[in-house]
Amino acid sequence: MLIRNVALALVMLAVPLYSEGDTADSAIKDYNDRVEHYWDLHKKIEGALPAMDKKKKEPDPAVVIERERKLAAGIRAARTNAAEGDIFTPAAQKILIAAFKQALSSSSRGSTARGMILGEGNPKNPESPARVDMRVNAKYPSNAPLSTVPPSVLLKLPKLPQGLEYRFVGKDLILYDSQANLIVDILRKAIR
Repeated sequence: MLIRNVALALVMLAVPLYSEGDTADSAIKDYNDRVEHYWDLHKKIEGALPAMDKKKKEPDPAVVIERERKLAAGIRAARTNAAEGDIFTPAAQKILIAAFKQALSSSSRGSTARGMILGEGNPKNPESPARVDMRVNAKYPSNAPLSTVPPSVLLKLPKLPQGLEYRFVGKDLILYDSQANLIVDILRKAIR
């Protein structure tokens, strides 16, 4: 009887108190919260900058570039200790990698999507004119291409606020702030 009770207790300890779906939902909620926290910081810093002249149909490019530079500098100052995995946590990484694996499976659609991601628009392509400094808070080079993330892949990923984008550098995924021209986080070897 004692052995049976011990065995039953061990089995109960081995069985998680939540299902895999709950774990995934929790990881995605945490990921979305982290993205929202970053975007709130972005909006706060952007709101402190001088407003753009809305009377002009086409703003002065120098003014736009200076605003982008100030926005990036403010975000960097607020995130001085930012590191890889702050947003792409291990739990989120696991889910995102599984989504990529599913989206890029051996089907012809997956093969086409993989080709689009790793093709000529990818900055790791030998024809790319610029090298990307793969660090959190690094500036994305203006002369480097931005990889295409096919809609079939985007549909499998958590939605981002307008201004944040998923982009690839080689097989690594970056979370890219297009308004600050900034690498927010990196998921290494997202495509396996």
